[in-house]
Amino acid sequence: MRIVATAAVPAVGREAFAALGEIEVDGGGNLSGAEILIVRGTPLGADSIESASRLQVIARTGAGYDNVDVAAATRAGIPVVYAPAVGAGPVAEGTIALMLAAAKRLRELGDIVSSDWDARYDVMGLDLEGACAGVVGLGAIGRRVGTLCRALGMAVIAHDPAASTSAFELVGLEELVARADVISLHCALTDETRGLVDRSLLAHTKPGAVLVNAARGAIVESEDVLAEALASGRLSAVALDVHPTEPPRVSHRLYGDPRVICTPHTVGLTRRWNAQVFSALAAGVTSVLAGGRPANLLNPEALRASR
Repeated sequence: MRIVATAAVPAVGREAFAALGEIEVDGGGNLSGAEILIVRGTPLGADSIESASRLQVIARTGAGYDNVDVAAATRAGIPVVYAPAVGAGPVAEGTIALMLAAAKRLRELGDIVSSDWDARYDVMGLDLEGACAGVVGLGAIGRRVGTLCRALGMAVIAHDPAASTSAFELVGLEELVARADVISLHCALTDETRGLVDRSLLAHTKPGAVLVNAARGAIVESEDVLAEALASGRLSAVALDVHPTEPPRVSHRLYGDPRVICTPHTVGLTRRWNAQVFSALAAGVTSVLAGGRPANLLNPEALRASR
């Protein structure tokens, strides 16, 4: 079968799909003749889906699927499989790495090594033991981050409108940002969460808080609101694996601030993650093609409308 991926696929991923065919990479969105599509990063809109007359199944790497027009795929009778639970551990660990790097001001201290050695006494980090972590979103990743924060000796509070019970104290969003020394974002990107972190919300943050975003860039309204919060002292550091604009506008003043730690939306992409996610996707795709209904299917109604 013709398998097209929107970005590079590692060897372990190619091996997972080998029984179905050889993977071609086309980041330009040319889906002509594609029967299986692997979506990595690049948004997949309704026009592309509707033009892919031979497409039988879409596989979305990762837990998030906001970059796939699932409604359009459903209308076209194209099932969409994904891997919602596979990346929880790696992303949570990456989040803690970003949290520690920001709290301990590692970017600034690293720069000092090659510049003004005596300036090292002017840079003081934040102790996480005894600090309060505020986790926004209690999916698999958010819950895991909360557990790891507790292991570091942090108190943990959380906000998730969909959660009625939790292992952590549930609070409103404004209360969370007012109490938390570290705010960690883990909610899905929806109409309700797009631009959730804006000037109004950041005005309520505990002065000197650290903000970590390893969820979706658009949960933050813009680069400007983060830069302003850093300038005012409302935030003392920011750690971003995801960015309001991707690729990020690195010319923006936010990225020149030494209190900002960044990674390129890859903090959860470990060797084991790659092996597990592509194995899960290949199994899901194989099940769909055989007429089955895999557990990791986003739109089971597409099976009834399959063309």
